[in-house]
Amino acid sequence: MKNFKTLALATAGMVVGHTLSANTTIYLAGSNGDRTATQTAIGNLLGAAAVSGFVGSAAPTSANYGIWNGTYNGEVYKIKVAFLGAAGGIKALAGNQTVNFLPDTATGQSSANDIGSASYSGGVDPQVPSFISSSNFQSTTPYRGLYQGVNYATLTDALTGVIPLKYVASPGFPTASNNITTQQVQALYSLGALPLALFTGANADENKVVYAIGRNTDAGQRYISLTEAGLGVGATVKQYKPTVSGATTASGQTYGGTVTSHILWPRETVSGVDSVSPGNSGFTTGANEAPVLTAVLSAAAYQSANAAATGGYYIGYLTQGDSDARVLGGVIPVANRGVELKYNGVQYSASAVAEGQYTFWAYSHLIRKSTLTTGTIFNFYTALKNQITNTDAASAGLLISTLNVSRDGEGTPVLPTYF
Repeated sequence: MKNFKTLALATAGMVVGHTLSANTTIYLAGSNGDRTATQTAIGNLLGAAAVSGFVGSAAPTSANYGIWNGTYNGEVYKIKVAFLGAAGGIKALAGNQTVNFLPDTATGQSSANDIGSASYSGGVDPQVPSFISSSNFQSTTPYRGLYQGVNYATLTDALTGVIPLKYVASPGFPTASNNITTQQVQALYSLGALPLALFTGANADENKVVYAIGRNTDAGQRYISLTEAGLGVGATVKQYKPTVSGATTASGQTYGGTVTSHILWPRETVSGVDSVSPGNSGFTTGANEAPVLTAVLSAAAYQSANAAATGGYYIGYLTQGDSDARVLGGVIPVANRGVELKYNGVQYSASAVAEGQYTFWAYSHLIRKSTLTTGTIFNFYTALKNQITNTDAASAGLLISTLNVSRDGEGTPVLPTYF
């Protein structure tokens, strides 16, 4: 494994050199937005758990890929995780398709962003997931019944938490106009770029441009954004792919730098699905998207849609966890921080979600095949579901029990539970 250091994690602190042989291996794929709560819960269940390898973060609980070892209820487990995207996880589980996990030889922390990046050379272990985490209902995705020649099974769903999302603008965006409406989301992601004047109402901002960035077709966060704004999961969008130079990496996070150029995201195939047109794909994870929202656009970039432009910014969507730690705070210097946007005039807060004013959120799910009803894998699935639902959903979002509202799916009306 390239650039790996020996590292292991225990619930009481860091330990080195402790490895368990696993009697039961679980392959858990799914939502990037669920990675922190899910892995926090895994660590809590396994007790003196050892992370033998992880990729995509300085901290195992927020890594995109990892291997956890430990004992639960007398059974020795090896848990391999691959947080490739909610829709991608549903597609793999329902379609009995493989996902790339880390190989058994992975040890310590990799410096790569993810196992699909050019900087990673450690090999993969392709496996059909045992079960998945997701920020989508299966019904939100196209992966149900017969779709593109594949018959996707109906899966069994359990709600485990609440994932708030935020729209964030890049540094310098006018803080007095830190709001985005559903109408603006529809226009921005349909066209790919809008004049800043549509956000500020100022004639002087007509020659400044706001560009859209976002996620690929594997991402549950993309589906949440599209359905919440009324565009629908099948909408074709236009999102940009930036080239950034001069960024800084500290404490495992990348930030700052200058966007020297950008293009509509090239047409690509993700998990077997063709994005069809330029712009209709995007970043593989929120952790990869976040650094762009701390960069400043050069004239070469912001003038791509308007040769007379005098300034430019990005707007993107992220989970609360990624936005707060990777764009709005954490190790990010104040000068590089992005600007949090209100949604339809409402500032995000836990209470605003709980009482139904802030509606840019979705449920977390733990999803299994209907045939998984007994055995050691099912036992761990049940324990993990309860651990996240009762406790660890709060590590990256909100407990369902704290809400006084509910909804039936992404983008559906938010209704009171007490009325």
